[in-house]
Amino acid sequence: MKINIAGGTGVMGKVHRPVFENMGHEVIFSGRLTSPNLEEASQISDLTIVSVPIPVTEEVIKRVAPYSRALMDFTGLKVFPVQAMLKYSKDGCEVGGLHPLYGDVKSLEGRTVVYCPTNKSGNKCEMVIDAFQKSGLKIKRMDLQSHDTLVGGISQNARSIIFEAFALLMERSGISAGELYEISPPPTRILLDLMARQADGKNDELYQAMREYNPSTSQITQYLTDALSSTSRKDVPQRIRNLFGDDLLKEAQSRAKTLIERTTS
Repeated sequence: MKINIAGGTGVMGKVHRPVFENMGHEVIFSGRLTSPNLEEASQISDLTIVSVPIPVTEEVIKRVAPYSRALMDFTGLKVFPVQAMLKYSKDGCEVGGLHPLYGDVKSLEGRTVVYCPTNKSGNKCEMVIDAFQKSGLKIKRMDLQSHDTLVGGISQNARSIIFEAFALLMERSGISAGELYEISPPPTRILLDLMARQADGKNDELYQAMREYNPSTSQITQYLTDALSSTSRKDVPQRIRNLFGDDLLKEAQSRAKTLIERTTS
């Protein structure tokens, strides 16, 4: 199978090219300045995977969909890209959504890819899933809305908003990160480390686009606002325990203990 990764010169193309080539598939990259271009590469390929920044995803889908035999994407959101692929693809074109939950990593073993099949998914889409699984990747099948609420909304958007809110709290309180590091226990220092990681400048546009294009953002933001007004309730710790369940709670507490011990060593 010949696979065209539209926008493949980025991280996702680099990471996934070996996955497909190791299974005997031919991989080509296409973009604005490549030869063949986006349309030509899609026309000569069995499958096109769109792997471009969120703000230009629909534009690229419009260009490649009419020429594609099968169409998938690597976008961090799923509702609008998959709906666009279904809208602009021709009859008989397979369509499926992918979201790799990792970036430029050394090994894919044990990593997770979310797969959102559609009523137009078929054998070519399943061949991609098969290649992923044989490369050691875990596949999580989800519907579009669940993905954008759970993965894009709570796991990514809510987390980044919480970090930013904590940073603004520090700023308004006149406290620098250095001052807080000096007097904080390990859990707070870990929080500061994660805040610094988010502020590395590499993904600023991605975080903004994830919020702007995710239909669940306003609802998630409202939930966070409501939650802040409920934190004084005495039953919140028990509600947290209920969210985990006994076994997962013990696992999470063990991981936290190990992480804290590493921070203090």
